[in-house]
Amino acid sequence: MGGTLSLLDVVLMNLVAVASLRWIASAASIGPSSLVLWCLAALLFFVPEGLSVAELSSRFPGQGGLYRWTKSAFGEGHGFFCGWCYWVNNLLYFPGLLLYVSANVAFAVMWAHPSWHLDVNKPFLVGVTLGTLWLVAGLSILGMRAGKWLQNLGGVGNWVPALMVAGLGLAAWFLYGSANRIDWSTVRPNFSDWGKLSFFSQLCFALAGLELVSFVGGEVRNPRKTVTRAVLISAVMILSVYLIGTLGILVSVPQKEITLVNGILLPVQQIGVRWHVPWLGGVCAAFIALGGIGATMAWFAGVARVPYLAGIDHFLPKSFGDLHPRFHTPVTSIVVQTLAATAFTLFATAGGARLETAYQVLVDMCLVLYFIPYCYLFACVYRLSNRGRFAKALIAGSGFFTTLFAIVTSLLPVGDQIDWSPSLKAGLGTLVMAALGLLLYRQGCRSKQRFESSRLVAM
Repeated sequence: MGGTLSLLDVVLMNLVAVASLRWIASAASIGPSSLVLWCLAALLFFVPEGLSVAELSSRFPGQGGLYRWTKSAFGEGHGFFCGWCYWVNNLLYFPGLLLYVSANVAFAVMWAHPSWHLDVNKPFLVGVTLGTLWLVAGLSILGMRAGKWLQNLGGVGNWVPALMVAGLGLAAWFLYGSANRIDWSTVRPNFSDWGKLSFFSQLCFALAGLELVSFVGGEVRNPRKTVTRAVLISAVMILSVYLIGTLGILVSVPQKEITLVNGILLPVQQIGVRWHVPWLGGVCAAFIALGGIGATMAWFAGVARVPYLAGIDHFLPKSFGDLHPRFHTPVTSIVVQTLAATAFTLFATAGGARLETAYQVLVDMCLVLYFIPYCYLFACVYRLSNRGRFAKALIAGSGFFTTLFAIVTSLLPVGDQIDWSPSLKAGLGTLVMAALGLLLYRQGCRSKQRFESSRLVAM
């Protein structure tokens, strides 16, 4: 009854929101040990995350998701702070994701016109980034019925490059042998390396996002059953994408040649040239861009519900709680989110090494802000779940302490020369943004008290 999103829609939404092909290249760049690290991150973080989302979604269906769960478990203040951290980190996530999309669009176009050099053409990259952002914002205002086709195409777009890399890599392995030695000596992680510990936090970040659909639970058909089933199905698919994609790159390209930018494209491009099908690289880039656009659609529409719910609760101006008269979408929240993401995009692309460094510190800071809501997620499942004491303690404890470990390791400096400056800046920035959220909540409490007082007088 009701609802726009079917089981297939929710599965594809989870797939496009969580499985980012950027992390496949990042994982392959540290070598075969990333395969074991993927499995550890899945066991200690991803499985507890999926079980927690499935449990809480079945008990508390409807819109609001993590914001409502935290509010029910720990009160309005914690609910607002959790939602604030969740929303702010996404404002900085959008520019980075869309610039990645723009780079792949440039690569796809340059396959047909190699002399255009669009990969270094800043007006083109910024234009594609902002154009995509505003397209996604417009579709978000029109509602999930209008926008779900884009995120569904993105879900398919995530699978095609991973399968291309895996298939071509397997064929190259049989014909030419593996580009990297893959045995127990290379697969076993070296946990004495700080860089590996920091990378583990990135893998946890790569596996996060299953809770997104809970924010639009009111638009899911039979959310109590659909969300649970979709979480279980998509979790298997997401981990499969990461593992087969990482393995495909490792058997195709020597580790020293893998970079975060070209990792997913390089094996397809090299094998395509070797087998006289050079267009494979352009096709792969186009699908990667499609997956990134679909991910932006899923996240943009989902996180816009956070300030909308805060507006309904009178912690933000009343206009944030208004819905579009025709499409019934949180239009004020979407417009404000669009303006903020546009500003951050322009800030990130304005040029200058110092500005780019400052933006990177902001991105690192938001990695920490994103994990804070996950601490709340696992605390919520412990307090609100009907599972037995041992089962919910195991799920919540594994997820909570792995999240804390990821927060700490994400701030560790990496590289041959240890430099604590970026870590300290990111930590200080996190405290500043957290303090800003608490100040907004305090101001919101005053506004809510005035609203309730005026309502009592009117009665």
